[in-house]
Amino acid sequence: MSLSRLAVLVSTALIGFGLPAPAVAVAPTTPREDSPLAISWLTRAAAAPDHVSYHGTQIVTSWGPQGASSAMLDIVHAASQGSEISVVGSSSPGAKAFVQRANHHGPTVDGGPLSLLQATYELVYKCCTNTIGRAAVLVEALRADRTLAARFWIDKATGLLLQRQLFGTDGKTLVRATVFTELEIEKSEFLGHLPPMAPNGVQSLGMGKVDHLRDEGWVCAPELPASLKLYDVHQDRANGSLQFSYSDGLFNVSLFEQRGALDPAAVAGFTPTGTPGVHVRYGMPSYVVWSSGGIVYTLIGDLPPELLEQVVDALPHDVPVELTAVQRMGAGLARIATWLTPMGALSGKLG
Repeated sequence: MSLSRLAVLVSTALIGFGLPAPAVAVAPTTPREDSPLAISWLTRAAAAPDHVSYHGTQIVTSWGPQGASSAMLDIVHAASQGSEISVVGSSSPGAKAFVQRANHHGPTVDGGPLSLLQATYELVYKCCTNTIGRAAVLVEALRADRTLAARFWIDKATGLLLQRQLFGTDGKTLVRATVFTELEIEKSEFLGHLPPMAPNGVQSLGMGKVDHLRDEGWVCAPELPASLKLYDVHQDRANGSLQFSYSDGLFNVSLFEQRGALDPAAVAGFTPTGTPGVHVRYGMPSYVVWSSGGIVYTLIGDLPPELLEQVVDALPHDVPVELTAVQRMGAGLARIATWLTPMGALSGKLG
């Protein structure tokens, strides 16, 4: 998994639900032609953290209904090991996480699989520019309607992703940005203390178990609104919860499922939405929590609010009822969020 993904504080997309999969409208495809140079540079950006060690400071900012949320991160990256990320500028400075280098699902750029980025967006090479005093190239991702979805600044010398911007569906509203303000390339780097990434009992099921999970009552749609596609499944053996990972190559969401009923205390600090029983907390990342059909859903993602709402609406919903103390059950999924994207361990404090 790429460093940028963690620095941006987005959880890997996870979607799953226990009712028949909703129909997903597929927009007609329009002819497009990706720039070979754009693909070449994004491929290099995906591979760079495997070969380049560095120490840098990165600022992450998210804009939404909550206003602007920001954090400053100190990142020490060893190409052979991974990254130690420390919060140095937020309401909770000193929080720290370790991110191990891994590419289980192929190359990724800022958290999304490169293959899905290519499949979903038109990639355009915009030639030369510079940022933080370093020569760079600019690559843009366009939606089918030609609106701007993202910009990537890639370092010419190393291939590292120096800056990324994500835009809302209007192609103008900036919804998330990450930028290195300082970057020092190291000839070699070694992280002496590697804190654990994941709790025991969590395993990747991959895509091979999807049909079996459906037979057990879990339904996994291959695609959801906002062009989100399923690409991985995890399970926590300790509590039986499931995770279905979705992405469009830019934006990611995570839906954790656990059988039971939602404890009202679990949504303290959340805001009720227009859908009865659904509660939201916007930030880095945003959380949506509800219960339906005996399953507790916790949706975590970096989607713009209007797209996040579409995803939530496509999932099962029951009219909430009053629960007895015995029936109540907390979502209990924050633990998975912390290992799935280690920086998620900080999201409750940053978002």
